[in-house]
Amino acid sequence: MNPEKYREDISDSLYSCGNNYRLKKAFEKNNINIAFVGGSITKGWSGCRYIADDYTKIFYDYIRRKYENKEIIYSNYSTESANSFMGLSITSKEINDENYPDIVFIEYAVNNECNKEHMISFESIIYKMLSLPSKPAVILLFMINQSLYSCQGYMKRVGEWYGLPMVSVADSLSCMIQEKSFDWQIYSDDWIHPNEWGHKFIGKCLVNCFETVMSKDTDAELTCEKSLYSTEYSRYCPVDISTEKFFAPDYKNESACEFFTNGLEMKRGLHNSVIKFESDFKHLFITYKHDKTERFSDADIYIDGKKAAFLQGMSIYGWGNIVLKHVYSFDVSGRHNVEIRVKDCKKEFFIAEIGVC
Repeated sequence: MNPEKYREDISDSLYSCGNNYRLKKAFEKNNINIAFVGGSITKGWSGCRYIADDYTKIFYDYIRRKYENKEIIYSNYSTESANSFMGLSITSKEINDENYPDIVFIEYAVNNECNKEHMISFESIIYKMLSLPSKPAVILLFMINQSLYSCQGYMKRVGEWYGLPMVSVADSLSCMIQEKSFDWQIYSDDWIHPNEWGHKFIGKCLVNCFETVMSKDTDAELTCEKSLYSTEYSRYCPVDISTEKFFAPDYKNESACEFFTNGLEMKRGLHNSVIKFESDFKHLFITYKHDKTERFSDADIYIDGKKAAFLQGMSIYGWGNIVLKHVYSFDVSGRHNVEIRVKDCKKEFFIAEIGVC
């Protein structure tokens, strides 16, 4: 690839410098905590293996070299198939009083869907991160898959609303492909995950964003008093399954993945497959496993004795992974009784987490 064209492609990925006040404030500190939240791309999966020097590590190494006199802390809260719904859950458990970040990178453009619920969950996680006590800088990162699918359209609007720096690898790659100056297989060995070349490219895009944003005069602090779509999912929290009001006698506790470690697995062949609990909420979320085969059972959700929702165990997009669904909402918050009734006890059923807000 022509070196000059390569530099242009990296430069083209910078969609917006946003407001740089928080980013510059972060580097006034001696200890800087950088966090990444996203899906399998940000976790470093290449489609066949995890890459040791993925783009998050490349950016971290760059910052560590540039600021040798500061302590740089690096955390990656990403996992396979995660979207902004799962990001709300993961950050609610992992980010706490002892671990507030100063900079947060958010990457969900290929795992999110283009619908109202995902718009709300995406804006909610941004609002949640911006509202942390450490007042972190938030930087958005937009990816794309081989069919040029990306949710960056509404994500860009949210980023502009909150004045955030934004890097669109999606814009750069799609332009390169449409100009026929680039082949997807240079970037990826499958249809979505960047290979080593791809991770180096993304890392350079982030470095370019950082250097450009930091080179500008310091902006005035930006405050945003109202939401663009909605931030009502930002108060998401997991239901405590250890309380006496939670009933699941025929289930055993199992871990679904590193960020969902307190799941419930149904033992096959048992007749009492019902899960019951009582909680205050306006919105109900359930994280469960699904698969493209007949492995997992469907389930019905009853709220206050009435059938309210349905969990589908088989999906063409499933591969034994977990998926977080917003299953029901009320106009106002209140106390409700919930039952999850598995439809086929001869199949598997796995609840990774129940969430409310």
